[in-house]
Amino acid sequence: MKKKEKKNHVRKRLSTILLCILAIVLCAAPRGWAVIYNDGGEHNVTTDLTWLEVGTGTTVNLYASVSQYVYAYPGSILNIHSGNVGWYIALSKDKPYAVVTVYGTDFGGDGDFSVPGQVSFSGGTLTGTYGNGDPIELKFYSNIPVCLGTSGLVEVKVEIDIKTGGNPNSINLKSKGVVPVAVLTTDGFDARNIDPTTVEFAGASPVRWTLCDVDDDGDEDMLFHFETQELKLDENSTEAILTGKTTEEKVIRGTDGVQIVPQKK
Repeated sequence: MKKKEKKNHVRKRLSTILLCILAIVLCAAPRGWAVIYNDGGEHNVTTDLTWLEVGTGTTVNLYASVSQYVYAYPGSILNIHSGNVGWYIALSKDKPYAVVTVYGTDFGGDGDFSVPGQVSFSGGTLTGTYGNGDPIELKFYSNIPVCLGTSGLVEVKVEIDIKTGGNPNSINLKSKGVVPVAVLTTDGFDARNIDPTTVEFAGASPVRWTLCDVDDDGDEDMLFHFETQELKLDENSTEAILTGKTTEEKVIRGTDGVQIVPQKK
């Protein structure tokens, strides 16, 4: 084989290997990393993502954090009720303009607040406080006006207990069993008000649930069971999030620590 042909052959083999590696990485990536909603429906996002895009005619209610960016296409609706966006929120300059509303109080920042109830940015930051008390700090790249809302769904922080009674909460992701997770009734929250059909834990839906007194304090908690292999966790996970809604349409969110076993060498 000639030297030139041999070099081309090596390059082709390397390209093929790199494409295979890329395909494996993409297939193995957790489904919660990135989401594009473009079906014209309405979606409640309660699981943290890497990036999020909202397609034309689609509505997204955001209750989670996005580590990189959010992009809203023309004619989309983005309602931000809680959560942080690591990089920026970008809105398409094409018409019809995307409608973006941030729900909170005490709004401020380096945008143009000259129009009541909305603000315009060109690479500026919106500050304030969400309805659940968390701080708002969202960077926008667009001169499309952003609406400021003082109402919307309320997010309630709840107390959860993974593998009740266990410490640490060890999870073997290869197990074919289930992981029990309890939402506890406290002075400020009654677990009996949860709509079980809306609950997700680490991206998985429950296979069953029941009311029982998990912590022996005399009131009823709600205990869920999730298939271990459906959990969107990995060997680096140190905590897991449960989300859902109450029968009064309030969004609930609870976090507890986890220990993935066997330990990474």
